Amino acid sequence: MRIRDNIKYTLVCSLFSFLVFTSGCIQLQQAAQVTLTPPVLVVTQIVTEIIIPTALPMTATPAPTSTPAPPTLTPTWDPLAAPIYYPLADCVASRLHIGDRAMVSLVGGPNGIRYGRNLYEDAILAYAQPGAILDVTAGPWCSQGWIVWLVRTTDGVVGFTPEGNGDEYWLLPVK
Repeated sequence: MRIRDNIKYTLVCSLFSFLVFTSGCIQLQQAAQVTLTPPVLVVTQIVTEIIIPTALPMTATPAPTSTPAPPTLTPTWDPLAAPIYYPLADCVASRLHIGDRAMVSLVGGPNGIRYGRNLYEDAILAYAQPGAILDVTAGPWCSQGWIVWLVRTTDGVVGFTPEGNGDEYWLLPVK
């Protein structure tokens, strides 16, 4: 048993020596890594005068104003009240005449302006947007039962466009 105890003692001493040695090395490494920092200058401000804030004068809050009601608009012209007539046999009724100004209806979408009078075969060259004003310069013609007019837009585009199909009217007379 003594030999065993001697081995244990030797191992413990060796381990202790190893730990003491390595801790000394670590301390030497830490001592070698010390860096010097330059001195820091701290500036402080000293209050030399105390000023007491003054209260702002009280102002009266203005009374709220009422917003006037918008004026009631009464239409002076009803485009659907314009008299209808039948300018061409086997075609729908019309409210327009040569020389009239017409507005593209706000309900039907853009109105196609074509190169020719045939609504099914002639290509569309432009679209008159809802609310656009057109000058009626010639016509009417009948295409597939619809009334077609030669019109000029405010941009100068000249072409053929339908007034309506009998159930809906896309061009409305404007006074």
